[in-house]
Order: sequence, then structure tokens, then C-alpha cells
Amino acid sequence: MIDIAVGTLKFQLSPYERESSQEELSEDWIKTFVEYELPELSIQYSTAFSISELIDLKSEFHSLYESLITQKPHPGFYFDSVERHFSLQVKQVGHLDVAEVNIMMKPEDSADSVKITDTFYLDQSYFPALLSGLDEMINWE
Repeated sequence: MIDIAVGTLKFQLSPYERESSQEELSEDWIKTFVEYELPELSIQYSTAFSISELIDLKSEFHSLYESLITQKPHPGFYFDSVERHFSLQVKQVGHLDVAEVNIMMKPEDSADSVKITDTFYLDQSYFPALLSGLDEMINWE
């Protein structure tokens, strides 16, 4: 599970079921509840992530974390889930010690679906729990 609280913002990704593939572990899917809460807005919906995309996302966050620790430039990254219900654009800002996270959540497939976007900032202290949460999702039984 990923649980981030920044000021009044609360964000959670909670895995609840694994759909196993008969061919390869990387083709498994993790069904996940997405919860995003601000004082003026609360959203909850379900989506799924493939194991391979979660592994790639963890690798991107790990690379960014290393750059934040050493305060060396990082090119940032863009993540768009296969199901297109969730995307992130993440880049270093400030004195290279903070990450800006632009998030987009789209609970439904239709073109008329509500689309929620927001921006928040994370320093390096958030990354160990974030990486651990991604590990937990990847290894969800």
C-alpha cells in the first residue's frame, strides 16, 4: 500500500486482488483502490496496474530518489497506466532536493469521465515508504 499525506492532501493506493497470468509473473495485474482526499474534494475508485508497469514505476522512483539524495539533476519521468485511469509526471524542482508530482486521475473509461488533476511536492523523506509500498504491490498475493 502507498499512503502519502502532504499537508491536507491524503493519497492512497491499496491493492486488493491479484489477477494471475498463466504465462509470466510480469503479466499479472494488481487491482487497486485509489483514494485522493483534500478538504474540498474526495475521490475513490478502482483500477488495475500490471506488474511490469509497477516494476518500471518503482525503478523510475528509485532513480529519482538517488538524485534527490545526491542533489544531482534527474530528467524526471512520466507514468501513464495501461488502463489510462492514472498518470504521474514527476520532476525535480528547487535546489534538486524536492520532487514535483503532477497527478491525473480518471475514474471511468468514457470521454465524459471526470478528470482530476493536482500537483504536490515530496522531499526525499517520502521515498523509502513509497518504494516499500510499490514493493508490497508488486509482491501482493
